[in-house]
Amino acid sequence: MTKFRILMLCLAVGCLVAVMVGVHLLERNGRLRMSLLQKGLLALGVLLTLDTVVVSFLSNFNLGVILPAFFGLPLIALAFLLPQMQHGFLLFLKWFTAACYGVAVVIFLVCGVLMTNAAHRGDRQQADAVIVLGAAVHGDRVTWVLSNRLDAAIAYLEAHPDAIAVVSGGQGAGETVTEGSAMRKYLLEHGIAEDRVIAEERATNTTENFLFSKALIDEALGGNARIAFVTTGFHVYRAGAVAAAQGIEAFGIPAEDVWYLAVNNFMRECVGICVYALRGTI
Repeated sequence: MTKFRILMLCLAVGCLVAVMVGVHLLERNGRLRMSLLQKGLLALGVLLTLDTVVVSFLSNFNLGVILPAFFGLPLIALAFLLPQMQHGFLLFLKWFTAACYGVAVVIFLVCGVLMTNAAHRGDRQQADAVIVLGAAVHGDRVTWVLSNRLDAAIAYLEAHPDAIAVVSGGQGAGETVTEGSAMRKYLLEHGIAEDRVIAEERATNTTENFLFSKALIDEALGGNARIAFVTTGFHVYRAGAVAAAQGIEAFGIPAEDVWYLAVNNFMRECVGICVYALRGTI
């Protein structure tokens, strides 16, 4: 699988280079004229679109996979149409598109600051219980994303030997076991004592992760237990807001993201933050 990932990434880079070399050759032959701005738009658009193509082969299909192409394809069109967009409706369309991308950039910047700040605070606090938020499993095996979360939980549990873990997640489509049971197995295989791991196997979203896990923690430790949660770094801010909305006081412990999914996960999380903000959850 690792070799396949490397191959797909090499193909994507090759495609980008081929496009830009083709543009250069067309310019030399006098068949095409592009300004530096047009070339930049074309390169960025092709790169974003290739991201969607490549990641669709490497990850479960979700909104984050689509979003780079959603932003990339219009940039490719703009790169070729920009000289003609000088009058009438095309001029309006050019400035409207520029305004939309401007708003998107501002949203990405604001969300990026919120995510970064949330991911870099609180991981040294003391907790009695750690909730590990689930992610997709392949069959009965944890994915790279989920193993990163579990490794972060293991590091915390080893540093705080009195803390327990609640691994939370139900069974999704294409999964032969619940995420909770797969995570519990992973922790046990990596040296965490059985009596320190509780599997929550009903949750289907982040809200249920917290509600169902909190009930198990209250049953095991009482209602005054100090709680932490582990999730991927980009998700700490929104997960913390979900916990707070349920009246649960908890701090986040960030886990590393999968590097080739970073752009996709970031874009998807920005959309999630905006949706939650519109709902009044954040």
